[in-house]
Amino acid sequence: MRPSHLSVVFLETRAARLESLLKAADPSIAVAVNPEKPRKGCFEVRANSSAVLSLTDMPRPFAKLKALDMEQVASDVVKALK
Repeated sequence: MRPSHLSVVFLETRAARLESLLKAADPSIAVAVNPEKPRKGCFEVRANSSAVLSLTDMPRPFAKLKALDMEQVASDVVKALK
């Protein structure tokens, strides 16, 4: 696999994990993953058009994203939606 492909897979895996946590917290939550073309090295979570988390210009190997507690991010998103 190409290194860039591995990066995409890692970002998609984190997005899928967050989506599953959100659906477990509230099955009625609508999740859209990359409704527009994603920016390189960016992981952003929005709730009602407001950024809950924004990691931009991350160099590989995405240390900031790896260090995130996804359960806490999911909790923050649920709070932002209420």
